[in-house]
Amino acid sequence: MTRKVLPALAFGGVIAATFAFAPQESGVPHVEPASAPIPPAAVAPRSGVLVVDLVDGATAADLESIERALHADLDWVSPLSVDEALSEGLVPDLASAVRALAGNPLVESAEPELMLEATGLSSSYPSDGPNDPLYGKQWHLDAMGAPYGWANSPRGKGVVVAVIDTGVAKVEDLQGTTILTGASFVPGTKSAVDDQGHGTHVAGTIAQTTNNGIGCAGVAPEATILPVKVLSSSGMGSSAWIASGIDYAADEGADVINLSLGGGYSSVIHTAIKKARAQGVLVVAAAGNSGRRGVSWPGALEEAIGVSATGPDGQLAPYSSYGEGVDLAGPGGNKNIAGGGVWQDTIDGRGGHHYAEYQGTSMATPHVAGAAAVLLSSGLSPDETEEALLGTAAGDGKWNEKYGYGKLDLKAALGTSSAGTRPSGAKFALGAVFALLLAQLAAVKPSFQVRSAAFAGWVAGGLFFLQWLPMPDLLITRLLAHPLLMWPTFLAGPSVGAFPLWLSAGLPALVGFTLGAWRPTRWAAFGLAAGIGASLIHGAATGSLSPTWIPGSLAAAWLVGNATISLVVALGLAGAEKLEEGR
Repeated sequence: MTRKVLPALAFGGVIAATFAFAPQESGVPHVEPASAPIPPAAVAPRSGVLVVDLVDGATAADLESIERALHADLDWVSPLSVDEALSEGLVPDLASAVRALAGNPLVESAEPELMLEATGLSSSYPSDGPNDPLYGKQWHLDAMGAPYGWANSPRGKGVVVAVIDTGVAKVEDLQGTTILTGASFVPGTKSAVDDQGHGTHVAGTIAQTTNNGIGCAGVAPEATILPVKVLSSSGMGSSAWIASGIDYAADEGADVINLSLGGGYSSVIHTAIKKARAQGVLVVAAAGNSGRRGVSWPGALEEAIGVSATGPDGQLAPYSSYGEGVDLAGPGGNKNIAGGGVWQDTIDGRGGHHYAEYQGTSMATPHVAGAAAVLLSSGLSPDETEEALLGTAAGDGKWNEKYGYGKLDLKAALGTSSAGTRPSGAKFALGAVFALLLAQLAAVKPSFQVRSAAFAGWVAGGLFFLQWLPMPDLLITRLLAHPLLMWPTFLAGPSVGAFPLWLSAGLPALVGFTLGAWRPTRWAAFGLAAGIGASLIHGAATGSLSPTWIPGSLAAAWLVGNATISLVVALGLAGAEKLEEGR
């Protein structure tokens, strides 16, 4: 990213968060509970989408009167249903909203949105989408390929993303997300708990608890959030606070830093970012919301991935800054288009929370940070992750001042850069072929060949077809669908999955000397050795497997050498089987 030029700008000592949502926020205000009783089991006391069926022929004025009763915004469900007067809208408390409309002569019925499915099909995540009720409004997740990431990666597991912002509050829809204690660098504020709303909204896009039947979804729901408060409740923060927060995040082990803030150039912030990048931390920063040419700092820095914003139409949002310093475009919203904002859960400023629709390059940036977490959790290095994000962005492959190298495309990034970690029919076939060749070389019986080849295919490529079936989102189904060498990454994070002794012939040798010594399980031991041998060779050839602590060409030699040992173990097991068949 050497195209970024450092201008001689003075910095006034304060950096403003790139909030493009005040007064553009469209979160729903709190609704006081109504006095009319309602059975507790009828409607859960939580926020969500309320469907209101007005009497046939109701007018826009009638709809406005219902909105005033709810203190919420409603829209006709579809232009085709206006004559049926069916409307819907987000409310903070479904139970009280239903009570508020009880007995209203304009309302035929009012109930929470209910999801139905075809009889005989089980609910599935993520191939059919998560069960979060507001996911249907999150066009921005589909636009950047988040569903593909949910299906084909550990979803950010083991990756720490620092949200350097106004802090993070553990609102309703972040209860299942791992959020560290963090720290505050704002004088007079002791904790990193959000008191403004911006940081919590940003954190939700990165790692909102997903498929929990509540609220919204996030890009990397298994990632860990490190809250670092550097902006006050007014959304402002000094360069000293921000630089200190960046240093703290890097020292605390952050893998990705999200900076949804910007302003003038600061040398202390620049220095902090250079140090973080030297420690292997990816830094993602907002381009700014000026609507003009000229990217704000630190997004314009060479060491940061500068992010401009697009709307639901895929075009540059009218508020987004552009020019030198933009590396990538992410979905940041355009509320000039109906439903065009970015939805997440955040605090409401009254001691509670609400689901709010924001827009800004502040909202585009966490989509990129979340995508980086997904790629890192798949075993890519920081440099490989940055290369994958920029090299596979949707566009013509050439840099331009609006979209940088293109629009964020997580599916493409995963598809070209993590072939060794995904379910793969080609790798399944490779493992099966290796097993068949070795078994035929030993001239063992066909039944042994078929069983062991199928097992070797599963070890090498996973039961790849499971990703296309309506399967429940269980850990066991995800493990079965993925290559065996990927399992530790799902269970404990990328550092464990890339451990050299795991990416070796250790497991084939161990299983060969135990299960391989017993004839009823020898076919499985043989298949495992052949499958891992195939996986290691594929990983060395494609660069998709990178054992830690072993540099460059030595890593490839390590993989090939251990693949050879694995295949020798397999051949020995096939020979032992042939001897017993001869007896």
